[in-house]
Amino acid sequence: MSYQSKTDWKYDDPVTEVDINRWERGIADAHADIAVLVADVSNLKTRMNTLESILPENFLFNKFDDDLSTVDGIIVIRGYYNEAQSRLEV
Repeated sequence: MSYQSKTDWKYDDPVTEVDINRWERGIADAHADIAVLVADVSNLKTRMNTLESILPENFLFNKFDDDLSTVDGIIVIRGYYNEAQSRLEV
């Protein structure tokens, strides 16, 4: 059930158990919704980073860093030397 706010309070209005329980339910529901949103945002961030890391023109998130001294059998078919960053990009 969605939160039902009461915005017409008067100075001498009594505060009942129903009011307090409504507030507490609203607070609990808001925290549950926030937890779901935090998980969703975290998942979307992971997915976005994964997508960005596989784009050929975007090496900003590519964490591959190796001198290839221990790898046998690799044939580089395309790449260039990036003078600005002193590295081979393949």
